[in-house]
Amino acid sequence: MALPARRKYVGDARRLLLAFDIGTTFSGISYSILDPGSVPEIRPVTRFPCQQHVGGDSKVPTVIYYDSNGDVRAIGAETLKEGIAEDAEENGWTQTRWFKLHLRPKPRPASIFSMFQRLNFAPESESDSIPPLPPGKTVVQVFADYMVYLFECAKEYITETHGARLWTSLEGDIMYVLTHPNGWGGPQQERMRQAAITARLIPDTDSGRARVTFVTEGEASLHFCLSNGLEIEGSDGDGVLIVDAGGGTIDLTAYRKLPDHSFEEIAVPRCHFQGAAYVTMRAEQFFKNLLSDTRFAQDVDTLTTRFDRNTKHVFRRDDEPHHIQFASHRERDVALSIRGGRLTLMGTDVATFFEPSIACIVQAVTDQISAAHAPIKTVFLVGGFSASHWLCENVRKGIEPLGVVVSRPDTHVNKAVSNGAVSFYLDGVVSSRMSRLTYGLKCRTTYDSTDPEHCRRGHLVQVHPVSGKPMLENSFSIILPKNTRVKKTTEFRESFGTSAFDRASLNDHATTVRCYTGQAENPCWIDEEPDMFSAVCIVKADTSSVKASVNKSTTGVTYYRIRFDVILLFGLTELKAQIAYLEDGVEKRGPATVVYEE
Repeated sequence: MALPARRKYVGDARRLLLAFDIGTTFSGISYSILDPGSVPEIRPVTRFPCQQHVGGDSKVPTVIYYDSNGDVRAIGAETLKEGIAEDAEENGWTQTRWFKLHLRPKPRPASIFSMFQRLNFAPESESDSIPPLPPGKTVVQVFADYMVYLFECAKEYITETHGARLWTSLEGDIMYVLTHPNGWGGPQQERMRQAAITARLIPDTDSGRARVTFVTEGEASLHFCLSNGLEIEGSDGDGVLIVDAGGGTIDLTAYRKLPDHSFEEIAVPRCHFQGAAYVTMRAEQFFKNLLSDTRFAQDVDTLTTRFDRNTKHVFRRDDEPHHIQFASHRERDVALSIRGGRLTLMGTDVATFFEPSIACIVQAVTDQISAAHAPIKTVFLVGGFSASHWLCENVRKGIEPLGVVVSRPDTHVNKAVSNGAVSFYLDGVVSSRMSRLTYGLKCRTTYDSTDPEHCRRGHLVQVHPVSGKPMLENSFSIILPKNTRVKKTTEFRESFGTSAFDRASLNDHATTVRCYTGQAENPCWIDEEPDMFSAVCIVKADTSSVKASVNKSTTGVTYYRIRFDVILLFGLTELKAQIAYLEDGVEKRGPATVVYEE
């Protein structure tokens, strides 16, 4: 199964598309030069400044060294230079790695934490040691610094490959695709967009912000597989599960091909924090436990780094020992399995570092197969972590008894997400997605004495401050139920009527979109499970153009009332909103802004 032939670019001017895949441990860049009337091609950036292996490596470390003033001293491929660790120690630089994990969803109330666990993108446990951000730096600032680096790398590569004149003609209006894990949403997207503004990739204007598009790593991986012509076993209508095993997260997304050659999600995507970085975290804890209260305790960082760069990638068998050189050849401690400055790790110990990640993937795949609306017959393993032979073979052993075929692309695994992000923008084959949660609005409803649920809340009736009518608070109006297939073009509407004594008070409107995370299929009242409802975003709109009606309250006071619809589009990779209202019987539309708060 492959993508249909890519269409010619229909824009009226040449443009440049850049895709940044900022991963937990490694990052990549892909691009496409869009020429009117020509079929776009997807190209990866394969050369980076200071990169030792020139000509084929599409990934650079997601690592930054800052000095005490907060200035970048080494970044990306520069952090692999010989002697950089010694330079950092001598000059007091701070190494920043795995900073992407600081952007992850951080639910605060215990009930919301439980929800995130059910959704399978719970934050790391308290025992996980994610390195802190550098002093005085926010995660947005660190992201911005890294985006500046990626931009400069893309500029140098494209200039060398295609000429300085082409870059100069295109750099003022570049379009960007940014990738993120399946479990991330609007708040993370907004902070990534803010990082792009801070990095001066785009201006802080509506048109500038519109130049940034987001795609989940799972969906980007699907496009990578399709654009590379990977075959899916099974009959028409069977599903395929993409498992993107990266540095920080394991993203799972299930799809089915439709007769029109588009694809639809057939299960709610999942995201687990069990990527390759967590294998390294477990190894680091092992070294700390082994060497605490010994003269080698200060060597834990060196051991962890060498395990991360070498041992983890070559591990294939649990019946063979692995040796990590970390100290002088004169160092020896037989009780600690240290000889000649080398620590000997038993293969069975290394296997335990991988085990939680392997078990997580096998269980997650099992859950996706059970939840999918179509039979899944093929699983594709992509992402840098899937290059691990030990991981791949053990995942295959756990999954193939379920009757599925486990495949892993032989080449270009490292550039799957960035290449797939460009393909997402150009080809866009996913026509519908599954709603992750139940979304709705907190409403005030007119009291109905014939409704048993209203009568049960009779003691909560309040008089509307403007109309004087008896009202009940805390009604929940569902806009989109969980696990609903939503097409990209599907609009979800909610009608509003709002009143005020002063017409100017109705010139703008803000409403909070909430999500329900409990188990009820049709939650109607927030007061029944208050901890299961949380704010997702605020939709703000200019309603000054909406015609107001003039009314009299029960006390004879004149007040104004406007009616309009808030339109939400959940089927895109980013939530969009509009308002609609009638003017002389004709529907008019206006823009609305989706705002995410910290």
